[in-house]
Amino acid sequence: PHRSNTPLTDCPRTCELTLAMKCTTRRLTVYSVLFTLVSVTIFNIARPASRHSLEIHPDLEADFPHDAQIIHAEARLHTDQALHTEEEVHQVSGDHHAKEAHKRPEPTVNRELEPGVEREPEPATLAEAAPDAVGDVHSEGKDKHDGVGAEPPAEKGRGKAGGGYLPPNSTKVEDNQLTSELAERYAENNVIMVTWANNHYHDFVRNWVLNVRKCGVSNFMVGSMDNELLEKLIEDEVPTFAMQSGMTTQDFGWGTANFHLMGRKKIELIYLFTEMGFDILVSDVDTVWMQNPMAYMARYPAADILTSSDHLANTVQDDGLEDPNRAQSPANIGIMLLRHTAKRLAKEWVEVLEKDDKIWDQNAFNDLFRRGSRGAKTEDNLIQGYGGELKVGILPVSIFASGHTYFVQRMHEKLKLDPYVVHATFQYSGTEGKRHRMREALLWQDAPEYYDPPGGLLTFASDIPDEMLKSSGTVDGHFKLVNHQLLQIRSALAIAQQLGRTLVMPKLWCGFDRWWAPHHGKIPGSSTELPYLCPMDHVFEVETWLRPMPENEAGPTINFREYSFLENPSVPKELLDSAVTVELVKTCGNDTSCLQGGGEAAPSGVKKIVAEKGFSDLEVMRLLHNYKDAKVLKFSTMVGVFSGFEDRQKMELFSTRLKRYAGLWCCKHAHPGHIWYDMEFDVIPHKDRHNRLWEKPWEPLTGP
Repeated sequence: PHRSNTPLTDCPRTCELTLAMKCTTRRLTVYSVLFTLVSVTIFNIARPASRHSLEIHPDLEADFPHDAQIIHAEARLHTDQALHTEEEVHQVSGDHHAKEAHKRPEPTVNRELEPGVEREPEPATLAEAAPDAVGDVHSEGKDKHDGVGAEPPAEKGRGKAGGGYLPPNSTKVEDNQLTSELAERYAENNVIMVTWANNHYHDFVRNWVLNVRKCGVSNFMVGSMDNELLEKLIEDEVPTFAMQSGMTTQDFGWGTANFHLMGRKKIELIYLFTEMGFDILVSDVDTVWMQNPMAYMARYPAADILTSSDHLANTVQDDGLEDPNRAQSPANIGIMLLRHTAKRLAKEWVEVLEKDDKIWDQNAFNDLFRRGSRGAKTEDNLIQGYGGELKVGILPVSIFASGHTYFVQRMHEKLKLDPYVVHATFQYSGTEGKRHRMREALLWQDAPEYYDPPGGLLTFASDIPDEMLKSSGTVDGHFKLVNHQLLQIRSALAIAQQLGRTLVMPKLWCGFDRWWAPHHGKIPGSSTELPYLCPMDHVFEVETWLRPMPENEAGPTINFREYSFLENPSVPKELLDSAVTVELVKTCGNDTSCLQGGGEAAPSGVKKIVAEKGFSDLEVMRLLHNYKDAKVLKFSTMVGVFSGFEDRQKMELFSTRLKRYAGLWCCKHAHPGHIWYDMEFDVIPHKDRHNRLWEKPWEPLTGP
């Protein structure tokens, strides 16, 4: 859902109920509630017993910070789509319709290109973001399916090896129109991978291009939705074409007019490629490709459509297509192959959207895709769809992964499969949250300066007792586990702020998953194993951390890095070698080498400092004064380390900053059902972000 300008303190972030819902009230209207109850009742009655039950949460109206770009409203997954009424099974007889053949001259062989890209704040050029920088992270097994399965018929092939980069005559829109000749130049075996974006997502385009090239994909193009991006991509020698439509160059805003207009342009583009006779592999720009998918797609020559899915459980154990009779969640159009034989569906898709400017493009596709799709499946899990006209398949959710199956469930690891792509869905901090998840997974390439921040880094070893993990299977247990970690992070933030260092976040563990509706720890129907290593956006407002706050209101900025930062091969060796360990002990006792906060500064030139816990802001600055030039300070613990601020004003400013950092957990079976995290839960008395006064020990209360 899109982000409004409503202040964080006035806007609880729970689930959304309707596509265009904004955060304007804290209660649904009577009509919305009645509509929800009636709809869910119908769904629950109509669906087969084998499908999971879902109770729709009644407090779904808030502005939820999920997707602010050209992606999908995952918040709708199990509210208005995921539960399908069971249609009558239609047996479709007869052979599959013949594929159309296209014979065109083959273009010249493509040359390997690594065009330069001015990267701010990303790497200066795509070439500078060398494949070795992040390639090792996902290069294993990338040729797994090369030569496996049937290749496309030779008579269909256009662009056997691509035609190399063709610079346009100018950066003018009229000189960069999509034509059959231009598409043919970049196609390979009649297939072309396409993404699109506006200038707001230029860094996502860079990362997308970097990774598809790293996988050996050359048959791709990027649609430029504004002049700014068009000019940048031409300068970078990225195959592109103009999609200008008068839309914003900023965030599309989920559910807004720009969002729906963008969706229509996307579907018109799909239809145009299929009408020209090309097979189009659609890829949203918030995806990261880790293997070349062309050979995989060629394994299913009979398929007219192969689509990714928002299903949260695998129905197969290998890399084959999902069982379409069991994987009943909505298809996700962020990753999908439409062969040119599906052009009638693509045309009707456009027509449906033209008739209703409020309908969501993904909803429209699912209606068309599943029309008459209850027939018998084939041996390779293809099924008749679109009224029996097409053969369709669901890509395996383990290796054509959503943001949940990849980042939360880590399904590919459990099944020991090499993923092809991850789509940054199912997350809770907008564009910034998507970027951060990719950074956590070492799938994002930043500019060199990102890996050597000024002032150096601060890390600490997180303390997570086994007993807390074992007892985290309730709401109370979950909050005890997370709160124990929040105390440590709070101390680390305070010390990092005083020392002017960037905090490397620890790994976070959660007892309960986060969703947009009530649940008992897991999203209904998912394969999540609890407790789990949770993404930062499950607990914190990542976008709020990155948003500048006036120092006179919230104190000095505290920069941070993802928990995997020091594992990133792009981090300079000089930084890793310039590390000093700060060993914290409960008391110095008779150890003369042990330092106390009120004593002298630690002597310079040593690699390990032993100090007593419980120092203040001024004491830690004095203690580590001689280590300003150390690139990394590694604290052995943060439990009981920081005693507080000696200056009350600094304490109040720091408190203001903390109040804006924590997110919420959703949801209990209550009204409201969401519970806000509180980074000062142990302080009595204190006021939380909603100005509620806590004069008794904190407890996980729902709302506001």
